[in-house]
Amino acid sequence: MKCKIYITDEGFGHIVRQSAIIEAMQEMDNGIFFEVQTKTNIELAKKVISNASFQEKYNNIGWAKTKEGSPDIHTIKSVFDDYIARSDQFIAEELKSVNADFIMTDFCYEAFEIGHQKNIPVFGIAHFTWDWFFSKLYPCPLKKDVLDRFVHFSRKAETLYFPPFTPKEIIDHYSDNGKEVPFIIRKHKINHKKIMNDKFNVLIIDSGAGVLKEAIEKAIKRVEPLKNFQFYLSSNFSCPSENITHLPENEILSDYIAQMDLVIGRAGFNTISECIATRTPLLLIGEAMNPEMAENIMNMKYTNMGSFVSLDQFCNNLEHYLPKFIDTEYRLVTERMKNHQFELNGAEIVAQSILEKMKVKT
Repeated sequence: MKCKIYITDEGFGHIVRQSAIIEAMQEMDNGIFFEVQTKTNIELAKKVISNASFQEKYNNIGWAKTKEGSPDIHTIKSVFDDYIARSDQFIAEELKSVNADFIMTDFCYEAFEIGHQKNIPVFGIAHFTWDWFFSKLYPCPLKKDVLDRFVHFSRKAETLYFPPFTPKEIIDHYSDNGKEVPFIIRKHKINHKKIMNDKFNVLIIDSGAGVLKEAIEKAIKRVEPLKNFQFYLSSNFSCPSENITHLPENEILSDYIAQMDLVIGRAGFNTISECIATRTPLLLIGEAMNPEMAENIMNMKYTNMGSFVSLDQFCNNLEHYLPKFIDTEYRLVTERMKNHQFELNGAEIVAQSILEKMKVKT
């Protein structure tokens, strides 16, 4: 069988999640040929997805951020002004070239319509939908006909798979073809050199799109007095200090999480998933006006498996805030993480479900 995968240009998490499903599917059926289409992070995709071919192409969905990391309403509006025309053109181009038995996507909406017209089943995997995301911004930057197209295309999916923390509104809205699954985790991580020291090890992690780059640059200038801590972050950030270790910028930093005492980062779903999988305490950084981050933070606070630091405290007071957090909330967060009952076999469940549906169709 042949599978075409459309991955949106949104950080690293979307690629990591799709790679976990591909791994699980390959273990169940090694006769599937995968073609992955994405653009911005295609080199990362090539690094974590094996036995696949790659097509470098923008999949017609994304959003713009301000330098503070919040959604740039004005730019998003202008980007989507001509979306319908671009969408029609994208579909026409793909219909000429798609050669697959089934399609997977993290919600490139056109993929659902392409599959419908080609009579190919399409499976969506995501923890939020773009129609929900944009509708939560105020004022909503997308016209009604664009949002309607998103929903109309999504309803043509064979199945939409939603892991934990997907907003209930989305679950209810897509109840006809939606299916809830456990956390989707990669089994086969890249083996990194083991960290050996007697300090408190902290990984500071941004999104693959660098949403909090400016905030992290401010924060790490203040951590030098914390001699009992060792901070790990991407070599994208240049701040020479004995208690800062830079990790190669082209590596998946979430693969280091298992070796950490604490992760500090934005509330990205992949970071949260990896922390839950490795039972590593998590301190989440707030982001203004981002509905996905707000939903993830709310869920982590509700379960007491993570705590929250405001962007201002993180940027301007981390050297005082962090020791107080360790002395107070850290123990509770650690205990909750250690004892959680979340299942982590979402990749296997999605892969098995898709393969079973494909057997029925063939």
